[in-house]
Amino acid sequence: MASSDTPPGYPRITPSSPIRDFGPGRMDYERCAALHNELLTRVVKAKGGSMPPAPPSWWEARAPPPEVADALHPSLIEFLKRAWDEDVLLKPLFFFIGALKFPEGFFEDDVRYSFGLVDEPGRFLKLYQAAGFRMGDDEGLLFDQKSMKASFVEDYNDTKYITSHEWSWMPLEVILDSYLQMIDEGKVTAIPATLPELRRDFTVGVVEPWMIHQYTKTDLERATTAFKRLIHAIESRVENQKKDKPIALLDLPWHDPAIYNKDILPSFSFAHEFLTAISACKVSFRYIAPGIRFPTTPEFNNQPITDFVTSPHRNLGQFPGNCPLRLFQVDTDTDTETAGELVGPCDYHNGIHNITPGFYINPVVERWPLFWSNGCRLFLPFGIGRQGWARFSNGQPLGLRDGDLDFEEARLYDDPGALYQAGITNGITNAHLVVIDKVLNNWAERVEGGDWEVDGDGVRGGIEKFREADTEEHWEKYWIPPSW
Repeated sequence: MASSDTPPGYPRITPSSPIRDFGPGRMDYERCAALHNELLTRVVKAKGGSMPPAPPSWWEARAPPPEVADALHPSLIEFLKRAWDEDVLLKPLFFFIGALKFPEGFFEDDVRYSFGLVDEPGRFLKLYQAAGFRMGDDEGLLFDQKSMKASFVEDYNDTKYITSHEWSWMPLEVILDSYLQMIDEGKVTAIPATLPELRRDFTVGVVEPWMIHQYTKTDLERATTAFKRLIHAIESRVENQKKDKPIALLDLPWHDPAIYNKDILPSFSFAHEFLTAISACKVSFRYIAPGIRFPTTPEFNNQPITDFVTSPHRNLGQFPGNCPLRLFQVDTDTDTETAGELVGPCDYHNGIHNITPGFYINPVVERWPLFWSNGCRLFLPFGIGRQGWARFSNGQPLGLRDGDLDFEEARLYDDPGALYQAGITNGITNAHLVVIDKVLNNWAERVEGGDWEVDGDGVRGGIEKFREADTEEHWEKYWIPPSW
């Protein structure tokens, strides 16, 4: 329970109860323990149980030997003395993480964590075991005793890269609070009684007692609100341009849900729900971002995958929604020779040769072990990143390949499909594309703030405007802060 001097909402992270900074080399162990205990309480209740009146702390239950205790930072020890032990549970604490490790397990992979940092043994430890949602190559939640920050690492093959950089590391309380947010919003819920049927549903992830959903009602509301915010920001400026001239409002190409292709847009998908929610919107302009416009009806119908019977792609077109959906069209004057250079990078991202530049929901339907069908990607007709300014959400330079441990010595590359994405890991969940509302809200901010100009046809500037994302002056305007 929060004391009288703690802000409203504590221990949750809210505008009225923000992250507290205790200075270098210290963690907010009281808040972290309170959030851990809240997660534990929720999962016990989800299983129909209740917490004992005085649950033992991890420190009391595990009694770490002196050689382990001496290797732990004092702040981390204080956390472990307050975090309740999970023996009452015997199930994963959350969909992505299991219990706090046993004392002998904290440093069992120290050699792997110290790759590139061999002069700092004991700096990294595995605080929480992975819950095993992938059933192979799982790592877990790591803790850095130097920065006093944590990061969830999905795949242990990425560990040496992640522990060699500061990207994707954050206060432990941010990660634990994010897991509670996911429960609050219904992204992760307790499994119902129909577990056998759920195990046959490849669109649902199950790690008892939790299940994770492709999207939520909140996801749909956020995306719809962000789209309407962007439309309003542009439309109000278009009206100022046209003043007393009559304005003709046009239907969008997805205005009639009755004619949606059910193979591309199955009714249970986020994309179907999102387009239905905005189907009544009418606009008087074409360009929703520089060089990015609403498609014509023929363009919208001409999607990358339309053959779901004899699809030539091994991993696409195999079931309804197993495809990208091009939502917005990109105008480009790129010549054929230059466009041919993009085949490799586009294959890397989408698995399709010569994919048309555009703004995509990809794929329309995810399948285990991926669980974010509201993810999106912008494919530019050129790459960015080589100048070294553009950044993934986790802070990683856009042009740096995942395997390059030494940023100072690495060669940077241009990438046409990496803008707005999270990076090698977001530090909280498994890897997934940036969710669509974040990009649409970023675009609305560019219009509202005057970074992008508007004329009678919508947002001006042409697709070349996006080259600003790799410049010292403008890169932050194209950067989306990290989140789950």
